Amino acid sequence: MIYILSAVIFFFTFIFSYKFFIFLKNKYLASVKDENLYMAFGFLALILTSAFSISSSAIFLSLFNT
Repeated sequence: MIYILSAVIFFFTFIFSYKFFIFLKNKYLASVKDENLYMAFGFLALILTSAFSISSSAIFLSLFNT
């Protein structure tokens, strides 16, 4: 059961943090015409989103796994 909850936390943190990065892109990079900057930001957002999701899931597992 704890692993299912950890997977759910991973999924929701992945979705919400990626939506947050897309919000930041739309807010701060709206006037930029360079496509390479969009690709670099998307790649960075994907890496940070994955790291944040894995770390939040690992913290949840370490806190509640007895």
